[in-house]
Amino acid sequence: MPRNKTHKPSRRLADPVLEQVADSWRLNNAINLLLIDAIPARGFAVVPLASRGRTVAQQLAHMHRVRVAWLRFQRAPEARKLHSFRRGASPSRHELKAAFHASGEAFANFLERMLICGERIKMFKGRAVRCMTYLVSHDSHHRGQIALALHQAGMRLPDEIAINALWYSWYHGEKRYADVEARK
Repeated sequence: MPRNKTHKPSRRLADPVLEQVADSWRLNNAINLLLIDAIPARGFAVVPLASRGRTVAQQLAHMHRVRVAWLRFQRAPEARKLHSFRRGASPSRHELKAAFHASGEAFANFLERMLICGERIKMFKGRAVRCMTYLVSHDSHHRGQIALALHQAGMRLPDEIAINALWYSWYHGEKRYADVEARK
């Protein structure tokens, strides 16, 4: 397919498979936003035992920074308006939520554009869905580290988040996803 730089992704894609892929990315981002909302205020300063020493806030900042870095590496126009936290930054809940909203939507638009235009990307064997699954895996890894750090510090996440949001959202994602989208 020819490259189409003017394509503006829509919320509804014509191809149901492409729509499922984009929706899966948005669900991943919605789960991150639910987690950020559920972390107790003092939980952002917690560090997991036997780790590299990143606090919960720093892990979340790292997750956002990785998304922005991959978009910039791809020279994606969606990255132009994104800011990235500096290494070691400990952003507030509000800053993290704004960053995840922005990078989540920017990557969703990039993903939709790549899938619709059929353009190959750098690395990931040229496949945008591989890049997406890498980022979902990366986010999931850090969500696990965050949940563990909070648990080790005696701040266990409520089951509504630890089980329902982090796991069941993948099985029954529509309701959870809609709840987060409605709060934007």
